[in-house]
Amino acid sequence: MVRADAGSSALSARTPRLLLIALLAGGCTSTAPAPAEAGLPVPAGAQEATVVRLVDGDTVILRGRGAGPLEAEPTRVRVLLVDTPEVHNEQECFGGEASERAAELLPDGAQVRVQADRDPEDRFGRALLHVWADGVNVGEALVREGFAEVLQLDPNELYLEAFDAAEEDAREAGRGLWTACR
Repeated sequence: MVRADAGSSALSARTPRLLLIALLAGGCTSTAPAPAEAGLPVPAGAQEATVVRLVDGDTVILRGRGAGPLEAEPTRVRVLLVDTPEVHNEQECFGGEASERAAELLPDGAQVRVQADRDPEDRFGRALLHVWADGVNVGEALVREGFAEVLQLDPNELYLEAFDAAEEDAREAGRGLWTACR
């Protein structure tokens, strides 16, 4: 509580404005991640899962709950229809940024929903799934924001048109890797 005598009314009237100016000038910023724009709705019947940990921008370890494509044990999942730049071995352009954004969307312990397409696994034994966090399709958000390119692993093509449109929009707007790496 700030106390002032009757002779300091001018100061007390300006205090809220001065405080706001000081906070803005001091670089007071939010550390909360930017919310992702909702695109594809979560499908009815999508399985619930918990994020165990993120591996990189397009691979996450999830633990399934209830009926669905994931078991209750930690399972390595490749997010369908996206390819983020690599961060392991030889780091590629924008790989660090893509992994950071994926970590914001999929923090450890987050509750997510998943849906399979036609082919349940890739050649590395990872489950192939669409993943939603807070009602947002994570793969689509990464593509739309310029952190990933579309990568179709045949025969999986559910939502491909939406992902292609998101990629075209990101490319035309010069978002993320479309400017930083081209």
